[in-house]
Amino acid sequence: MSGLDATLEEVGQLADAEQIPALLQRIAERYGLKTVAYLGTGTLDRRVPRHEPFIAVTYRPDWVERYRARRYLNIDPAIQIGLRRLLPIDWDEFGKGEGDLRQFFGEASEFGLGLRGISFPVHGCRGDRALFSVTADFSKREWHWARRTAFRHFPIIAAHLHEAVLRTDGIFRTQPRLSPRELECLRWTSEGKTVWECGVILGLSPHTVRCYLESARHKLGASSNTHAASLATKSGLLFKVP
Repeated sequence: MSGLDATLEEVGQLADAEQIPALLQRIAERYGLKTVAYLGTGTLDRRVPRHEPFIAVTYRPDWVERYRARRYLNIDPAIQIGLRRLLPIDWDEFGKGEGDLRQFFGEASEFGLGLRGISFPVHGCRGDRALFSVTADFSKREWHWARRTAFRHFPIIAAHLHEAVLRTDGIFRTQPRLSPRELECLRWTSEGKTVWECGVILGLSPHTVRCYLESARHKLGASSNTHAASLATKSGLLFKVP
């Protein structure tokens, strides 16, 4: 069984949110990572007495305590920027920052967060959002290679983990809601059109088409654009393009 298959099987077996930190630790070990973290917001059934955001991490307890005491949630760029993004965000994009942000990065390094990090956003169909973040002590070359290979599993894992968190809170979704643009991009993808061809047909840039397809894949828990189109068709979300 591959690392992805094993992880998705474990995610599917989650019965309680308290099991998630142990699962994240196994993911870290499976992929040779320093830390793994999940943050979800807008995920909770309002009848469930739990405070948002929902956070599960493999960070050192002293860093978690420091993070909360210093209210770093309010300045952490991985969260403040990542939750608004559709595509993964490499923490190298943040630079070193100034003032409080520079202090934040300095302390994160001291508390063993890892040399490099990347966050994978998830945007649900009810306004719920999540971030699945990983760090590692990889060299620049190792990091580049990991992003092109093993890290391609993480958007899929992130989407399935997010659904598991919803499930453990008693929120069940029979069918995801895709935006009109996401559906248009998937419809033309199901017809065998490339990203460039979809862009020409819809009057969108290739980058924008990729963003819509990425969002649709996350919502459907699909591993590829073709897989997403297939799932959407089977769910009755798509109709044949005339």
